[in-house]
Amino acid sequence: MKNIDYIIVGQGIAGSLLAYKLLKADKKIIVLNDETLPTSSNVAGGIFNPITGKNLDKTWLADQIFPYLRNFYLSLEKEFHCSFYHETNLYRPFANEQQKKHFLRLTDEFDLGNYIKIILESNSSNYSAITNNLGGLLTSSAGWVDVTKMIVNFRKYFITQEVYQTEKFAYQALEISENKVVYKGIEAKRIIFCEGYYASQNPFFNWIPFNPAKGETLLTDVENYTISEIINQGFWIIPLGDNKCRFGSTYIWDEIDWKTTEKGMELISTKVDKFLLNHYKITGQEAGIRPTTKDRRPFIGNHPLHSNVYVFNGLGTKGVSLAPYFAEEMLCYLEKNKVLISESNIERFYSLYS
Repeated sequence: MKNIDYIIVGQGIAGSLLAYKLLKADKKIIVLNDETLPTSSNVAGGIFNPITGKNLDKTWLADQIFPYLRNFYLSLEKEFHCSFYHETNLYRPFANEQQKKHFLRLTDEFDLGNYIKIILESNSSNYSAITNNLGGLLTSSAGWVDVTKMIVNFRKYFITQEVYQTEKFAYQALEISENKVVYKGIEAKRIIFCEGYYASQNPFFNWIPFNPAKGETLLTDVENYTISEIINQGFWIIPLGDNKCRFGSTYIWDEIDWKTTEKGMELISTKVDKFLLNHYKITGQEAGIRPTTKDRRPFIGNHPLHSNVYVFNGLGTKGVSLAPYFAEEMLCYLEKNKVLISESNIERFYSLYS
């Protein structure tokens, strides 16, 4: 029987980063991952953006998480000898005069100068591929992570470390006692479920109030596209290089599946056509289910009855932003008894458990 410290179930963004942190803390782990299942991590746009929404809301904990994620991903790129972290900033062209006045008022009212720069129409010649008659807002500390590439490199790392196992987890095979858990001959001090949307089928954590959202994106070739920033006017364009772009994204709450749809393609194309001037060809379409939550905060902590059964989930649409910081928070919670941020601790939903 293999004796280890942690069993990690799932190897998406959450499971990968937490497993990595535990390994670096010299903990003995095993990562169990069902490679037959589609995952949101493998189709995610991977955008990180400190200022979001129609009211220019600052991302929760932005001043802490954005410097942390930058240092983390840059360090990880060096260790893995690959490039997946892209600081591109984000440009929001004003859709009309009303929106322009609204955004300019908000930038003054909320002192967003550390993140936002106003681009006047007279200084916006770099954006000839889009409708940009009124100028827009340029957000710094933004960009995107090639999540698929990062996850593949994490998997290679775990395999090299001999801590990775392809496994469709069988919940009924998990034996839980006061001081340990046992799963198919693996004895561990603790088990942590990092299953994304599939946690809704986990008998230990299916009571947590997820609010999953399906999202579709398009892969495209855009003629003569030289804009280096992410363009966002409700829907977004991520430049992937060599005139290749990703368009997105839809948010669907009533049809939760992994299927791409003609409706999704038409919606994205229609929205992007309102501001993209260059001709493009759609080369692919992807769909995923985001593990979003009712209160838009992560689900982190231990089961109400089983002190050695944990969850690390619910990072939602901001997975690449939140995961580095909260993987470190989870590590300190597990190994140093650090108190979790109350807004992320699943204790806030213990009353729902029965």
